Formats: sequence, structure tokens, C-alpha cells
Amino acid sequence: MSRGYLRIVACLAVLMSVSAVAGAAGTRELESRTQDLETRFDALEGRSTQSLVEMQQQIETSRQELRSLRGEIDEARNDLESLRKQQRELYADLDRRLMLMEQGQPAGSGAQAADGAAGAGTPASAVSSEVVFADEAAVYGDAFAALKSGRYDDAVRGFDLYLTKYPRGPRADNATYWMGESLYVQQDFAGALKYFQAVSSFRDSRKLPDALLKAGYCQYELQADKEARASLKKVITNFPDAEAARLAQARLTLMDTQGR
Repeated sequence: MSRGYLRIVACLAVLMSVSAVAGAAGTRELESRTQDLETRFDALEGRSTQSLVEMQQQIETSRQELRSLRGEIDEARNDLESLRKQQRELYADLDRRLMLMEQGQPAGSGAQAADGAAGAGTPASAVSSEVVFADEAAVYGDAFAALKSGRYDDAVRGFDLYLTKYPRGPRADNATYWMGESLYVQQDFAGALKYFQAVSSFRDSRKLPDALLKAGYCQYELQADKEARASLKKVITNFPDAEAARLAQARLTLMDTQGR
């Protein structure tokens, strides 16, 4: 066997060895790059999930603020209607006084009107009712004004006074709801829950879906997940077309994400 032939065989052996080493190195590099890509993907997926949760929370917070603004608009409308009613009553009283003056009779005012109510055609009970109506509106108005200005302790005292004096007054359901809201913003979730649940005793109240939603929020904060889910699902079932139903579904989705 010639030396040239042996030299060729040796070269082939070296080339095969180098190719094998290069192939192994290339495989390790590919595996390393694949592992790096998988790590990056996992990190990206984790950040995306967290961003989605944060975005959902921001949307839910914005919706809550919108609902609060709508609640304030409703309250302003109620106050406007009360003022209109008082204005109508004042006009009616003025017409009565003018009619009496035209007939040559004393119109009377204040205590005189109450004392001479039989002669004037206005019972003393009507005067008393007007006083009660004005007081009821004033007590509620003061409490709600305190809530809007962020004086939550004053709001709690004001709504408590209203519910003590007028437990079935024309604004009792709203007072009960806003009492719960005043406690909720102070993170007294147990106290707020009691009032949100109490709104259910006013069967025709427009605050029912919101109160049930907020009861679920309180239970969520109190780590009562089973009760929170039950309340939130009840909102969706009983008030499917209300904004509260969409907020309830959002909170349920958040709880699913959190594994609660």
C-alpha cells in the first residue's frame, strides 16, 4: 500500500472527525437557541397575561367611576324633582292666599295658618306634612352632599340619621345604598355589605342591580369567594341587560384568572 494512499485515508478520517465534531457543536447551538426562544416566549406570555389583567382592572375601575357619575346624575334629578314639587306647593299656597284676600279673608301664614287651617280650608296635617317633606329632603341632601365632597364620616352620620328618622322614606333605598358606598370607600367591607344587602328589601328600587354587584365586591374583598361568585352570578341572571351585569362578569373573569 503506497504512502499516498495512506495519506488520503488519514485525511478522510480527519475530515470525518471534524465533521462529527462540527455537527455535534451545531446541534448543541440549535438546542441552546431553541431553549432561549422558549424562555423568551414564556416570559412574553407571562407579561401579556399580567398586562391583560391590569387592563381589565383599569376598565372595571373606569366603569365603576362612570356608574358613580350616573348615580350622582340620578340623585340630582331626584333633587330637582323635589324642588319642583316644593315649588308647585308654594304656588298652590300662594293661589290659596290670593283667593282668600280677594274674598276679604285674612290669608294667614306660619303658625296662624296652622291654627286657622279649618277656616282657611287647609288642614293642620297638611302643614305638618310639608314640614316633614322639607326635613326629609334636607337630611338626605346634606348626607349626599357630604358623600360627593369626600366627607365620608359625615356622609355615614347623615345617611344613618335619615334611615333612623325615615326608614321607609321616599329616598330610603338610595340612602341605604349610599350608606354602603360611604363605608365601602373607607374599606369597611363588612359594614358596607350589610347595607348593600339591605337594599333588597326595597323591591322596586332602581339600586337593586348596583347593590347586588357591590355586595359581590365586598365579599370578594373579604375573601368570601363562594359567596362573591353567587352574588355576581345573581346579578347576571336577574339583571342581564344592566351595566352591573357586565361588571359582574368582568369580576368573575378576574377571579378565574386569579384562581379564586
